[in-house]
Amino acid sequence: MNFSAPDLRSMTAMMPSQSLSQIISSTPWKQIIIPAALLYVGLCRALRFRRENGLRRKLGYPDRASLARMTVVDAQEIIKFLNVWEMPLFQFLALEFGLFKTYGVESISRLLLATRSLTDPTKSPKRFEDTAVLIGEFMVNPPTSERAVQGIARMNFLHSKYVKEGTISNADLLYTLSVFALEPVRFSRMYDWRPLNDMERCAYAVFWKGVGDAMQIDYEHYLARAETGWRDGIEFAEDLAAWAKSYEVVAMKPSTVCAKPARTLIPMITYWVPWFAKPYATHIVLSLMGERVRDAFMLPEPCISAVAVTHTLLTIRRFVVRYLTLPRFFEVKRLGPQDPKTGRMTQVIAYGNFPFYIKPTLWNRWGPGAWAVWAYGGKVPGDDPEQYMPQGYLFSDIGPRNRIGTGINEAEADAERIRASGWSGCPF
Repeated sequence: MNFSAPDLRSMTAMMPSQSLSQIISSTPWKQIIIPAALLYVGLCRALRFRRENGLRRKLGYPDRASLARMTVVDAQEIIKFLNVWEMPLFQFLALEFGLFKTYGVESISRLLLATRSLTDPTKSPKRFEDTAVLIGEFMVNPPTSERAVQGIARMNFLHSKYVKEGTISNADLLYTLSVFALEPVRFSRMYDWRPLNDMERCAYAVFWKGVGDAMQIDYEHYLARAETGWRDGIEFAEDLAAWAKSYEVVAMKPSTVCAKPARTLIPMITYWVPWFAKPYATHIVLSLMGERVRDAFMLPEPCISAVAVTHTLLTIRRFVVRYLTLPRFFEVKRLGPQDPKTGRMTQVIAYGNFPFYIKPTLWNRWGPGAWAVWAYGGKVPGDDPEQYMPQGYLFSDIGPRNRIGTGINEAEADAERIRASGWSGCPF
């Protein structure tokens, strides 16, 4: 049957004309919402693991056997991926709580008290920020970069005085290394939206083994498999975890020495919590600490409601992020580029509660976030420039104020040693 053009026009005119909005409004809401929700959940599911699987394929670590050849360069790339894309919040909290955990060892806390780097309110903010900045420099930048090498060299110089005096022991350094290698794995398993896979667990062990080598930490007299060697990072991590657990039994006991830094650390964590909620927030912090750490700090057990609320919220967050949230579109960037003229480096986001090394801009000084910080009584970039150094830092600026500008030649000599050591390769 053939229809002429006039016939088609007349038939079209007889059909009711409806806009898209009219069609949607006339459709039962269940027929729209349910398919849209299922489509969104499916999209989240399809994209949520895409980066993780893509990185495994890119680096070529499909199974346990392949992990034996992982280099520190690859390990750093994996760790950076976790910290800036995949799970930045809890990776940062793992290192923060891990650093605090080391203060449960009396010999470490005793040094902190002697230097007043935590108990003095004028020193503790810079001490925390400088520690985080140095770790960030060699965690975020590739091991072959000058910034990573200089970061480790500066850290070695700051430790060297106390190592020579015997104030910092090899066991203290090894235990601190174990915390940084193991706590991110534990935090992701217990609190984040997914546990780390074998490649990521191996990466943390490989990376910190490389850092330990650059720090010249001795393993042979401490780890059970040090003489025979380790097959891969996972085996090293297992050996390290076994030693750290036994070391905690001996070195981490209730102590009035350890209790003093704890009184400073918890207010640092709850700094931005309103005053009326600080007591309850303190119990939430206590619920995230292990029992042995709490005992070493001589802190009370958290109340039952804080434990219940904390773990309920973490469970809800795990479900929401895993199934109902799209992957991050922008990386979390804390460290800025190095100024080619001055050589100084700045931060984009502070690790602690104060704007150390952050260059003031119209947004971070006068934006809505800045007004909220001001209203709370905090500091914003540009405030107290002599203290917070908005011009940025050189590596020789990192450390206590009485050591600023010192150790330049010593750190450069150590940096040369680190470069020559080939620390960026496979450490096994």
